[in-house]
Amino acid sequence: MPVAGAEPEPTPPTPVTATAEPAPAAAAPAADECSAAGLSATISSVMKSTSDYLAKHPDVNQALLDATRQPAFIAVGQMDSFFSGHPKEADEVRAIQQPARDYQNRCGLAVEPAEAFMALQNL
Repeated sequence: MPVAGAEPEPTPPTPVTATAEPAPAAAAPAADECSAAGLSATISSVMKSTSDYLAKHPDVNQALLDATRQPAFIAVGQMDSFFSGHPKEADEVRAIQQPARDYQNRCGLAVEPAEAFMALQNL
């Protein structure tokens, strides 16, 4: 005989079955992602990935370091020359940089994200 005021017995959970349906596509980015904070987060992530890559690829690291010691017009030529001779590395670096380009396109930026961030250094 049940006791008055007793808690009802919980019902056992219904088992979840797996389906073969693919996961839903990623949602479109929120409008507030296109902000200075979103830009900074994107650049930070890309720079961290770039740093990790360069640490694991000393030849690329050295080539870029050597180029940065030159005037800008010479540095660009040196980097172009290095990556022309190293297409695999060029593709890897492009892939790392892709989130910054995606952000630029998604948010309609006329200035590249890294250039916008570097402008802050001149304040």
